[in-house]
Amino acid sequence: MSSETELSERLVELEIHIAHVQRVCDQLNEVVTEQAMRQDRMQNAIKQLTEKMKEMKSVEEPAEDPLDEKPPHY
Repeated sequence: MSSETELSERLVELEIHIAHVQRVCDQLNEVVTEQAMRQDRMQNAIKQLTEKMKEMKSVEEPAEDPLDEKPPHY
């Protein structure tokens, strides 16, 4: 084989390898994007649940502590 043919074959191999690497990089980018969107949705859900728990807690808790109440004969 001539060195020119060898270089040409090597160049083709490198181009194929680069194409595969680019494909994997694109796939990984899609996964990262999907995970970022999922994380945003989870953070929003956590925020909503936290607010809901605060609302429930404020409804459950009496406004005053029963120990601070004056007895009925006062």
